[in-house]
Amino acid sequence: MGFLAPLMLLGLLGAAAPIVIHLHGRRRARVRPFATIDFLLGSDRRQARRFLLRDRLLLAARVLACVAMALVLAKPFLSCRAVGVAVERGPQAVALVLDDSFAMGYRLDGESLFDRAKQRALAVLRSVGPEADVALVLASDGAPPALELSRSQLKVADAIRAARPSHRPADMAVALGRAQALVGSSPHVARRVYLFSALSAGAFTTAEAAVLANVELRLVDVAEGTPLANVAIVGVRAEREPDLGARGVRVTAELVNHAAVAVVDRGVSLSVDGKVLARGVVSLPAGERAEKRFSVTLPGTGRAQQVVVELDHDALELDDRRWLSVEVADEVRTLLVNGDPRTIEHEDELHYLATALRPGDLGDSRIALTILAPDALAAARLEEQDVVVLANVAHLDEKAVAALARWVGQGGGLFITLGDASRADAWDGAMAALLPQGLHAPRLAAPGATGAERAARAERIGRFEAAHPIFAGLGRDGAGLLEARFHRIFLLDPVAGGDRRTLARFASGAPALVEAPLGKGRRLLFTSTIDRDWNDLPIHAAYLPFVQQAVRYLSRTPPPGEAQATLVGRTQDLAVLPGDRRVEVTAPDGQKTVFEGRRLEGRTRVPFVGTRLPGAYRVVAVDADGVSRPRSSSDFAVNIDPVGSDVRRAEAARLPQSANPTVTSALGQSVPTRRVDLWHGVAAALLLFLLGEALLTRRL
Repeated sequence: MGFLAPLMLLGLLGAAAPIVIHLHGRRRARVRPFATIDFLLGSDRRQARRFLLRDRLLLAARVLACVAMALVLAKPFLSCRAVGVAVERGPQAVALVLDDSFAMGYRLDGESLFDRAKQRALAVLRSVGPEADVALVLASDGAPPALELSRSQLKVADAIRAARPSHRPADMAVALGRAQALVGSSPHVARRVYLFSALSAGAFTTAEAAVLANVELRLVDVAEGTPLANVAIVGVRAEREPDLGARGVRVTAELVNHAAVAVVDRGVSLSVDGKVLARGVVSLPAGERAEKRFSVTLPGTGRAQQVVVELDHDALELDDRRWLSVEVADEVRTLLVNGDPRTIEHEDELHYLATALRPGDLGDSRIALTILAPDALAAARLEEQDVVVLANVAHLDEKAVAALARWVGQGGGLFITLGDASRADAWDGAMAALLPQGLHAPRLAAPGATGAERAARAERIGRFEAAHPIFAGLGRDGAGLLEARFHRIFLLDPVAGGDRRTLARFASGAPALVEAPLGKGRRLLFTSTIDRDWNDLPIHAAYLPFVQQAVRYLSRTPPPGEAQATLVGRTQDLAVLPGDRRVEVTAPDGQKTVFEGRRLEGRTRVPFVGTRLPGAYRVVAVDADGVSRPRSSSDFAVNIDPVGSDVRRAEAARLPQSANPTVTSALGQSVPTRRVDLWHGVAAALLLFLLGEALLTRRL
């Protein structure tokens, strides 16, 4: 206890005055025997005792009143540790930075940290007074613009109450930058920023702490120093599991223990489309990572399966599950028409193609091959095939051409490759209905050259559409594709307009790969050979992914085991196929986003920016006939960014600071205290003592 005016304690000596007067009055009184009084006192002893008690109470009231008066003048107070945050009233600019990251959904003692943060923010808002200009800034990544400085504190209070934790991590650097810009533009001399957060490591990921100039920064730790523990799933991936058959998948989940204590036998499960297929347990040392693997057979084929790996829930539930969209593809039934068969295996037109489509003659590629001669094509059951490859075919009869064109128009995929047997006049005549673009004539890249000169003057791929699904496995640098040398190519007739697209060009500008729709189907034209007769592409690493992706693209079938997942707030590209008139995306909460009209015209992909929730997103396409079909190959999953799962206390060196040296953060060396004045209570007691003294005096 302390006193603001300790000299006033000398007034305590005045408490002796009533006692002295009382004792002095007793000594002066002389006892005189009086028979009548003795008789009366003897007859009613209880009344006498009551007089004695009243006399003593009166003495006590007078003594205490003197003591209380001295204490009131001395102004006593107590110093105690400050539980809340110090708030000044008066004219000032105040920015309230509210951490609304998903980590603030952590539940502590039955209450979420975000609810605590809102309560603290509302308390500060009430305390700054009506003269303060106040703004609200949300700290999550991608948060909406801040509320501008305003004296409409009711509006700010409503915004605080309406705030909800987002599904994104915090971006404190951006949030504090916005807050500093807001209060820095104010004419007020006093400028303060209050940050309401658990001060977790996931919210402060920069190597150096942010420094706010000309601003008083006050950190409000809503966790109040309590150590927070959390186990999170930070990654999931899927791979083929050949031992379990065509639908076997191995799912690997990566887990992290963000705690100072070990976790033993924590339950973890894997479910597919809502059905639990496997369960297990995992143990994690403090601060360590571990992987949990599940090998399962996915139910069904030909559509994307929504795989979810989930932990037994802890105080932060949002990062205890992770989604993945996994496609288990049906076999791509592919018919290869060999236009130049050879008895020597490596000289056969289809040797390299067949080997690449079914490497080692295994079913891992999920591509089933049937090989025919051109004469047998007319009798083939095309309805049983997904893709037809015409490899260096010289001629097809009218019946075969008509059947093939009709089959492509109904949704089939046709891949045409050329060579020595191909004749431009034959293709431009009887088989023109199959061509995406008319043939002109073959051209040698280096006529008469041999050896090193021939290799140096060979054609090479100059550019290609790296974003196209056919080149998805090559990367933007086209590893293995740009190194291939082409010694002979077919030139194409010039055309204008139409739906055809040149997917790859040689350095000279000549087309290398052309795509064009035909009805509901697709056609691809490769202007060189698919074997090594005119180029050395088959011996480069790009050959296998190129031909496999081309076949799958024509059949609209994705690679087996392909998993699609992105993070909340990231853009997801959606494939647009020929004939698509409408593409719908359904979010986990049922909200739909529609792409149609000009948003689809001339595009192979459209960006989807509505990834606001974690979970599974479904895609449906509507064709020109108005038929709606689920496009499971485009389904994808969205997960939270794992960086925000680290709820451990951030290092002091990473916490934001104020450039003003007089401002101490919540983690400073000194323990914040506050003064509790006691003189108000003592003054109230003085009034009670005086009132009691008056009542007792009146009764005497």
